[in-house]
Amino acid sequence: MAAAVRRLKTILGLGPLNMGAPFRELLRPKRDVLPIYQKERAGWAVAMRRLGLILGIMIVAFVYGVLCAILPPSMLLPLAAPLGLLALLVVWALPEARAAPTRALTYSLSIFLFVMICWPNYLAVSVAGLPWISLRRLVGLIMTLLLLICLSTSKQFRRDMTDVLRSYPLIGRCLIAFFAIQFLSAFLSTALSVTIGRWINLSFTSTAICFVALWVFGPGGKDLKWFTNRLLLAVSVLMVIGVFEARVQHILWVDHIPSFLKIDEETLQQITQPHIRTWYRVLTTYTTALSYGELLALATPFVLWKLVNAKNWPWRLFWAAFDVALLYSALLTTARLAMVGYLVAHALFGLLWGMHRWRNARGDLLGISATMLYPAFLVALGLAVLLVPALHVRVLGGGGTQASNDARHVQFAMSVPLIARRPLLGYGPGQGGSTVNFRTEDNFLTYDLGLVAIALDYGLLGFFSYMGMILLSIFELVRTGLRERVDQYPGELAVASALAVLITTRLVLAQTDNDPLFSILFGLALATLYSGKRLAGWVPAARKGQQGPVLGKA
Repeated sequence: MAAAVRRLKTILGLGPLNMGAPFRELLRPKRDVLPIYQKERAGWAVAMRRLGLILGIMIVAFVYGVLCAILPPSMLLPLAAPLGLLALLVVWALPEARAAPTRALTYSLSIFLFVMICWPNYLAVSVAGLPWISLRRLVGLIMTLLLLICLSTSKQFRRDMTDVLRSYPLIGRCLIAFFAIQFLSAFLSTALSVTIGRWINLSFTSTAICFVALWVFGPGGKDLKWFTNRLLLAVSVLMVIGVFEARVQHILWVDHIPSFLKIDEETLQQITQPHIRTWYRVLTTYTTALSYGELLALATPFVLWKLVNAKNWPWRLFWAAFDVALLYSALLTTARLAMVGYLVAHALFGLLWGMHRWRNARGDLLGISATMLYPAFLVALGLAVLLVPALHVRVLGGGGTQASNDARHVQFAMSVPLIARRPLLGYGPGQGGSTVNFRTEDNFLTYDLGLVAIALDYGLLGFFSYMGMILLSIFELVRTGLRERVDQYPGELAVASALAVLITTRLVLAQTDNDPLFSILFGLALATLYSGKRLAGWVPAARKGQQGPVLGKA
């Protein structure tokens, strides 16, 4: 019987049964897959190395699992770092693809803009003590992954991003320098465990979206109209919410929050307690009326841009009514920065519109009249602010708002020596307010000076790169917009006005609710300048002399 079995195995080509064959196969040299690889030496050394590698992976996995099981939830976040690094390594190792997911990247920016404005950031899902999974963070994480995939898999995408940054080198360097200093400040902070988490959150919600905006509004082909329509749609939703909130005098959804959404008790108490300054202060989706007022101020230049470029009277009346609605919503917040930003936007619009019309319509007296009478207009506006009591209180404050003015003076005096102690890289993201440790009469920690907070968080290097990015962008946008020989009001001037309004609001507000919108504006500014330069026939220095279609002339 045994002989018959051996004969059958021989006929079938199986050979004699040998239990040691699989082990010898492990020691046998493998065949090369590619010519560049060298043959592996056979023997016990190779087998031991492989066995050691497998045992090492098993031990690391065992220790990792035990730590995840025994550590408290508050210490689980550091254990996620290896997984994050592994994910980044996988994304980096992705092969080149014919087409990057740029369409999904554009959709993610649009979704993030609506989520950032229309969804309360304090409503989030909390799982076992882990960091809150807010909708803004979730969409920001997806958008960051899409950006990294595009950078990893598309050579054309990397080339386009490089072209945008090189179109205006000083602005691009200030932009890169600020985010680099932000990273260094987080990892060199005295409160390392806190600042790293904040830097990761900033990377998902502010840093990545800036570079996404650079591509979407530059090589991606989306223009200022695309951004303005979505911004003003989201703002209009908040203005409607604000009207109903002013009537009931409390947050509309505060008694209807689902159980699966986590809300911080301190934040809940802050937004539910009465916010009264002469009358109720509207919050909408924000935690303070100041941040909502800042959003309204930043939207004003884009409403004026839509108004002056409307093609017919019905649309002009619509945008004029929208501008009035912005003013009414700003009054509902009772935030002085909203009124100041609204006035600054209109004042800059009058000046820039008059100068542009004067340069492009030589025979028209309207442009030169508006420009020449502008100093008189400023004097009249200043006198109205000083002499009209209602306007004076809403812009400069007084009475019940004097305590806020005094507090800001005290905060500035406390901040200067602290900046001098760590002048280069500061105390880390979000650490400026806690370092100053200014508290109100009810022992509430607060800080109100936004630009000074940047110097505290990121040092003077971060402050100068941040301000350099804004001021250089404003200068280039105004110069480019005034040079355009078009009948319409250039979009560059609207973006420049928004950046100027940003400076006025950041003088008296340090809250970070609108920081992602700032990053979008920074990317929009540089991308708008790049698009104008490309249409004028600009060719990157690295492309000159190459064959094929020339950038800007295709």
